[in-house]
Amino acid sequence: MEVGLALSGGAVRGMAHIGVLKYLEERGVSADFTAGTSAGSLMGAMYAAGFSAEQIERIALEIDWKDIVKSITGVRFPRKGIALEINWKDIVKSITGVRFPSKGLVNTEFLGGIMKEYLGQAKIERLEKPFIAVSVDITGSQVVHLDKGELTSALMASCAIPGIFTPVDRDGLILVDGGVLQNLPTRPLVDRGIKTVIAVDLNAHSDRSGPPQNIFDIIFRSISMMAREKDEQDGKLAAYWLKPDLSKIGPWEFDKTEELIELGYREAKNVLENATLKSSRWSKIFRR
Repeated sequence: MEVGLALSGGAVRGMAHIGVLKYLEERGVSADFTAGTSAGSLMGAMYAAGFSAEQIERIALEIDWKDIVKSITGVRFPRKGIALEINWKDIVKSITGVRFPSKGLVNTEFLGGIMKEYLGQAKIERLEKPFIAVSVDITGSQVVHLDKGELTSALMASCAIPGIFTPVDRDGLILVDGGVLQNLPTRPLVDRGIKTVIAVDLNAHSDRSGPPQNIFDIIFRSISMMAREKDEQDGKLAAYWLKPDLSKIGPWEFDKTEELIELGYREAKNVLENATLKSSRWSKIFRR
């Protein structure tokens, strides 16, 4: 019985996926096919490439995310709005020495450099397990499932949150974050005949982390709210729908990595251990 893993987007909340992977490994469950959107694509790609949950956790903890953000902008996160009278292009140019990106605050190539450190020049079709990175063609207004070709550019496309990161030009398409139209990627797994899908939905609970603190926060929350109804529909396609309560942790709280991993682990244990008692299907998966 094939098992598929659908990992949603969620910015830094994507660290909770590591906790789910840790639990599955402890129980001897190995997903045969993985689909990921945005942050979920990063975790899913490493998993499909053969990284263990422990290795992914070590990488997540060793990266200084705050320093990365600072190195991109040269300053702290932008405020909630940008005053019209200020010439921000000139300010950014004076800080970074480069031209302000016309289609996003941050050039997505920066993310690509980080990904290549760990995944190299890998091709999706040569990973140890089948993998799909979900993106959206913003010109054609349609979901794009990237299942072959260069892995790094696929991940950049899947993570290119509109307004924050610049779109990715790939295969003649202008691609942005998959969360715009398919944040919880159960559909591509079901369409490929996977009967047992484990969906990890990181935005199922309303945000209770307090007022938005910066422009990134506002953009992310807006996209998440618009995607919620579609997430509910896609979650129902899964055999097991995990919804860790991450509502008190903001999408950019980089210092909460360990807590997020633990919350993901607890949700997997709670949902899947109960499933073991009630479902002969899940018991068979554990015995594979």
